[in-house]
Formats: sequence, structure tokens, C-alpha cells
Amino acid sequence: MAQIEICLDSDSRYLTQNIQAVCAAGIDSIELCSQMAQQGLSVGADALRQARAACNFSTQLRVMLRPRAGSFIYSVTEQQQMHAQLLQAAKLGADGIVVGALTADAQPDLPFLTLLLQQCRRLGLSCTFHRAFDACASPARAADQLLRLGVQRILSNGTPWQQQQSITQGIHQLAVLQRYLAGRLVLVAGGGVTLANLPQLQAGLSDNAQLCWHLHSAVLTAGKVDAAKLEQLRQCVTEQANKQQGEPDA
Repeated sequence: MAQIEICLDSDSRYLTQNIQAVCAAGIDSIELCSQMAQQGLSVGADALRQARAACNFSTQLRVMLRPRAGSFIYSVTEQQQMHAQLLQAAKLGADGIVVGALTADAQPDLPFLTLLLQQCRRLGLSCTFHRAFDACASPARAADQLLRLGVQRILSNGTPWQQQQSITQGIHQLAVLQRYLAGRLVLVAGGGVTLANLPQLQAGLSDNAQLCWHLHSAVLTAGKVDAAKLEQLRQCVTEQANKQQGEPDA
């Protein structure tokens, strides 16, 4: 069955309440970001401490490493800052990081990412490559490079970064990517997933443990995680798994 990940804003005054609600619903993982209006930036130490205290250990807590908005081409100083943020994430109890870095010709920044993944392995952190993947010149080549580096998950909505296209417009490309990956890592489908369009998206992708649905605002009501929406989401994912397995709905 596909996994579920909820992206939460570390700046929210409901942070503790939201994390507890996600964990209580048995969701697989949380991606914690600040500045969601900027598509998600790095998380401060205080918010990470608060999040770790609220999050149980059945739900993975992944933190964003992105020091600024804009391009994914980082200076030496910014790369040093991201290394420091990785060390902080490990020290404060994160289970994984979410990161992306590119070269000027829209390829993964292999020298920087190699060092970052070495740190992840040493510190026991998983690594998700975020939607910088959607800005890569060659998705297939980028996927192969990230696999060799040891990245475990790739986040994509199947459309070019910053083109403001719906994930429903990217479902064909996501299906192509899923077939190419062939279960070698987890494809995290996110960037506009809603409870309304999830059935359409599910019809286009193979439901398995190497697929993860990534949602943010779709499970919120007035800034708070809505338990009823989480339950609807879980039911939708469970029903799809049962259909693909040829079992009756639970």
C-alpha cells in the first residue's frame, strides 16, 4: 500500500497540535518546513525541538534543508550552512532530511550532494531529494545519479518547477518516472495533491510501498490538521490498495 506524508509549517502556532494529530492518525511521515509561502525553507532549532517532542516514533520526522527561496544553485557559504543544518537536524532528533541542489546546467550538484549523503549515512538520516528534481534537465539521468548517491526518496509532481501546473497535468510523467524507477526508491508524489484529485492520481500510478502521497493544505481547516480529512485520506489510500489487490473494500 502507498505511504502517506503530510507537510507541516513549522511557523504555525498549531505546530504541536498538528503534529500530534498526524501521529494519532498513523500517518507514515511528516515533512517539516518553514516559510511555506516560499515553497518551504529550513526549519529553526526551536521549532524542530518542539516538533520532535510532539512526534511519536512511529511517524518519521523529515526536515527541510533549504536556506533561501529561489534557485537551487548554492554558494559555498550556503552549502556550509546546509551542512550545519544537517548536523542540527541529527542532533535534535530528525529521522531524515529533505534537500535539493543543482548545478548551473540543471544537473544534481554531485560534489556537494556526495558530501551531504556521506553525512546522512554517518548520522543515520534518510534523504529525500525535493522538487529541485522537477528543475533537472534530464529526469532519468538525475534519478540514476541520485540512486547512486544513496538518496532514498524523490519528490515530484511531474511538471516543470515554477510553472504553476497541477499535479494532475503531471500524472503521465509521474507514471513514466515510476516505471523507470521500478521500485528502486520511493517516489513521493506531491505538489497539489488534494482529496478531490487523489482518485484520479491513483488511477495513473501503481499503488505500492515505493509510492508516497505528499499533502499539505488539503488536510488543513483554518490552519489546523483536520482529523476527518486525514481519515478520508487514509480510507482513500486503503481502498485503492484493496482494489489493486482484488480484495473487497474494508
